[in-house]
Formats: sequence, C-alpha cells, structure tokens
Amino acid sequence: MRRAELADTLLQLVGGVEAPPGSGLVVTEALLEIPLEVGSAVRGSELVFLGAPPHTRFRAGVLPPVHHSRLRIGPAEEGSDG
Repeated sequence: MRRAELADTLLQLVGGVEAPPGSGLVVTEALLEIPLEVGSAVRGSELVFLGAPPHTRFRAGVLPPVHHSRLRIGPAEEGSDG
C-alpha cells in the first residue's frame, strides 16, 4: 500500500476546514491537533516525507509511534516573514 506524502495529507486536512454551506459563517482561523504516523522514503532520487493519520485510534505495543501535530491556520501577523 502506497503511503500518502505529508504535504498531500496536510493539504487535505486544511481543505476540509470550511463552514457548513448556507450557514453564513466564515472560517478565519483554525487549530488542528491531529496524530500522524510520519516517515520518509526515497522515490527515484528524491527524499519524500510521508504522513497520515494512524490506521487505528487504539494504542498497542505493536503499532508504529505517532507524532502529535499541531497546525494553526489563520491570517499572517503583521510584520511576520510568512
């Protein structure tokens, strides 16, 4: 099974943050706290970072370690570099 690239996973998570249609609400900022199984691989001659939510929410001694990620999405603060 091919694992998703971390960039693709993050774009899908960010793309899923939106107000319900017809609600009249506008999302201006979001904080996502999600567990991710992360890793890396070589595809061709490039190093690629992989990441996806864990395949199960249950903890067991045989599962890969999970990285707890925090992603803040919002307007850039004035004077910041990005």
